Amino acid sequence: MKYLAIAALGALSANAMAQSAVTVYGSIDGGLRELTNVNPAGDSQLTMASNGTFRSNRLGFKGSEALGHGLQANFVLEMGYVTGTGALNNTSNQIFQREARIGVSGDFGSLDLGRQYTIAYKTILSFDPFNYRYPSITYALSSTAGTRDSNAVVYSKRVGDLTVRAGYALGEVAGSTANGSKGAVGAVYASGPVRLGAVYTKAKPNVGTTTTPDYEDYRHYALGGAYTVGALTGSVGYVNEKQATQARDNTAEWYWAGLAYKLSPRTSLTGAWYHNDVYNTKASSKAAAGDGKKDQYIVGMTYNFSKRTNFYAEVDFNRLDGAFAKGGTKALEQTRQTGMAAGIMHMF
Repeated sequence: MKYLAIAALGALSANAMAQSAVTVYGSIDGGLRELTNVNPAGDSQLTMASNGTFRSNRLGFKGSEALGHGLQANFVLEMGYVTGTGALNNTSNQIFQREARIGVSGDFGSLDLGRQYTIAYKTILSFDPFNYRYPSITYALSSTAGTRDSNAVVYSKRVGDLTVRAGYALGEVAGSTANGSKGAVGAVYASGPVRLGAVYTKAKPNVGTTTTPDYEDYRHYALGGAYTVGALTGSVGYVNEKQATQARDNTAEWYWAGLAYKLSPRTSLTGAWYHNDVYNTKASSKAAAGDGKKDQYIVGMTYNFSKRTNFYAEVDFNRLDGAFAKGGTKALEQTRQTGMAAGIMHMF
């Protein structure tokens, strides 16, 4: 009887393994970066981005299970970490702060619930020249209506060459379904050498404090595209966002254009221009306290030692004006910065 039970459990286990799969994955990035004019004295600074320079460090678990009738359950749990110390790369002690979602997919598309990337992020990814590499250096990453949403429900479906997405993140504020919430719709068209994307986001975040909340309207839209001819890909993008306050609207715009060229099967070269205008507490159409402007010119090269390991290097030149030149709580008082970075990244 004992052996019969063991055999039965073994059969059930084998059946379960045939129906589901779990993958452990991640990446680790070690690089150095030097940046000039980091303070009013014009000093340079050499740093090691312990969370990754080219690609953010991550450790994740993802899996799926066939449910029958063409349905499949899916989950992703992903954390970020610091190379130098092994600590989490956030101060809020969130273990899976990068992603924590579960969902179901089938012929109808996919539906996911939990913490996940915003629809704006996924849409802009299709026309950012660097594909969100160098996330702490380039400017496109900050123009995504947030990188991730918590408490989000996201639906996506691919129909031919078109992928459509719609999502809603709960605000979880007592007495209001609007306060703290965010809704978005987006679409990406990809056919042959052409990629086109557009996304619209509307939210009502708290621009006040925890003790004195002030929920104000926010809206964001982005559009752009990319075209590939042989080994050359050109990309352009535009973002516009507006955050209402009780005083005046805060507005920002991003423009960018870039070219990526595959020098060989292992070597790629990318160059891009990113421009950012901000109008903080806008006083007029021409001048406002806190207005700022930045232009960044960046060239990056990658060499793939293998499918999982690559060497990277980049040089960037930044022009700062207005609020960007003044800095935040401490005045920067610099209008130019030059940065250089190099390192190695491995995916597993």
